[in-house]
Amino acid sequence: MDGKSLLMQPADETLVSSAPPRLDYRDFQRSIALISSFRSGSHMLKLSLGQLASMSTPVEPFNHNVDGADAYTIKTYLAEGGPKPLIMTEGHGAVHHFLARFYKTMPPRRSIILDIKYSQAYAFGVNASMRVPVAVPVVLEELHKLQIPFIHLTRRDLVAQAISLLVAEDEGAYLVKSTDADQTRRPVRLSPRDVMTAAIQLRNARDNARVVMDALGVRSLEVGYEDLISPNWRYHYREILRFVNRYADIPESFSAPTRRQDSAGRVTNLAEIRDYVAERDRTLNG
Repeated sequence: MDGKSLLMQPADETLVSSAPPRLDYRDFQRSIALISSFRSGSHMLKLSLGQLASMSTPVEPFNHNVDGADAYTIKTYLAEGGPKPLIMTEGHGAVHHFLARFYKTMPPRRSIILDIKYSQAYAFGVNASMRVPVAVPVVLEELHKLQIPFIHLTRRDLVAQAISLLVAEDEGAYLVKSTDADQTRRPVRLSPRDVMTAAIQLRNARDNARVVMDALGVRSLEVGYEDLISPNWRYHYREILRFVNRYADIPESFSAPTRRQDSAGRVTNLAEIRDYVAERDRTLNG
């Protein structure tokens, strides 16, 4: 159905159910992209901003491992029927098609934080014009075209981040809310080589994201996790709120709705790991 036919249709005519809702530019104007690697503190920042500025904080929409009645993600989208663009070879169109359905599930008028991990930026599209198809960051390209601002959350202490990632993957516990009951966590011992390998991979992913966003000309603010848990954390939250053009009071009693898991504090050979890394690439220690 073309635009003229859509406007001329009788009020009681029902649209084809498989057709996506029309995109509303106001949805993009109220959206903020939060991009990071895993174990960067994105849940802490996202949920804190949600509480302070009454923002909507849906689960990672481009995470293909997440679905549920209260979440609309790429997994939900792929499971739905009806015609849709091919997610790999028609990536740009597929992103818009997905976003049209995603925004339909969001509450009206409230700002929305789109939580995106580095790898999820490549969930749509490949460069099929090359002899060997290459993944491209179609998600970032399209969000940038829609003039959505990006908060880039990073960590300076990549060893601590790598330890947090390895422990979380081992236990399957990625988020602890401040209201959750305290649990006794068992001590762990990690391979220094495995920690350093993970830290290098995290650094490479962070640096690649910087290069890609710079090449695209993305309007972004880089924020360090360590700054958000420092004694001067209020200053950095205010900086973020100014960047996204939101105002919020930060009560004196405010605390993050997630609890620090302190994975490094449970590692029995932490000193050995730090020494191993320092001898080879001390910048990874932060």
